[in-house]
Amino acid sequence: MKLAFIILSHKNPAQLCRLLNRLQHPAIDCYIHLDAKCDINDWQEAMNMPQVYFIEKRVNVTWAGYGTIQAALNGIEFIAGSGNRYGFIHLISAQDYPLTDMNVYYDFFNAQAGQQFLDLLPAEELKKMMPKITSYHFEDLRLPGKYRITAWINKILPQRRHPLNLEVYGGSLWWSLTQECAEWCLHYIQDHPELERFYKYTWGGDEFIFQTVIMNGPFKNSVQNNYQRYIDWSEGHAHPKTFAMTDLFAILQSGKLLARKFDMDKTPELLDKIDAAANRR
Repeated sequence: MKLAFIILSHKNPAQLCRLLNRLQHPAIDCYIHLDAKCDINDWQEAMNMPQVYFIEKRVNVTWAGYGTIQAALNGIEFIAGSGNRYGFIHLISAQDYPLTDMNVYYDFFNAQAGQQFLDLLPAEELKKMMPKITSYHFEDLRLPGKYRITAWINKILPQRRHPLNLEVYGGSLWWSLTQECAEWCLHYIQDHPELERFYKYTWGGDEFIFQTVIMNGPFKNSVQNNYQRYIDWSEGHAHPKTFAMTDLFAILQSGKLLARKFDMDKTPELLDKIDAAANRR
C-alpha cells in the first residue's frame, strides 16, 4: 500500500521543504497545491525533491473562501489522473507536521485499510456553526463595503437551504480518506454543480462540504470520527493556535499522528524537539 499527501501551501518555502523531508518514505508521495498568488520560482527546492509533485491547476486561495475546497479537489483530480494508486490520501497544510516516525505513520494506516478518518462535530457544536452556510458570505469577492452589503443581503433574504436535501455535517477541513472515497467525493461534487454554487457563498465551507458529502454517501459506514490531528482551538479565535515551545508537552502527549499549526520562522526548535521524540519512538 502507498500513501499520498495533498499539501496546501501558500508561504515559507523552507518550512515546506522541512515538512517534505520529514515525510520522506519509499511508500509516500507528496502533491503540493501552491496558492496561485505565489511565485513558483521561489519553490524550486521543493519541486526538485524526490516523490514530490506540484499540482498543475492552481487556484487563488482566500481564507474562508471556496478556493480551499477547489484546491483540495484539484489535488484529488491530479492524483486520479496520475495513474498512481494509494491506500489513503491525506489532506494537510504546509503548517502541519507529523508527530511520529513515518514508518509508524505508515504502519498505522496500513492496518486501517478501507477506513475514512474525518472530524465530525457533535450536534450542538454544529448548530452554532450553521450561520456560516445558512447566511450569505462573499469571502472570494473584493469590493468596497463588502461586509455592509453582506449584512444587508442577509437581512432581506431568507436563510439559505443546503442543496440536494443532504443532512449537513461539519468539522475540520483536514482528513485522511481512501483514494476510492476521495475520488467519489470529487465526482459527486463535479456531477452536482449546485454544490459549488452553494458553497461559493459560505464562510469556511471547507468545514462542511466533505463531511456532508461523505456522510450522505456510500462510505458513511467506514468513517472514524478521529482525524488523527492535534489542533488547539483554546484561544477562541477563528483560526487555531500557532504552537510555541510551551505547547511541546501537550503535543507529544496528544497521541495523534499529526499536529498543526507551526511557524518554523518563530520556533524552529519546536520542530527539532518533535523530530527527536519521534526518532526515539
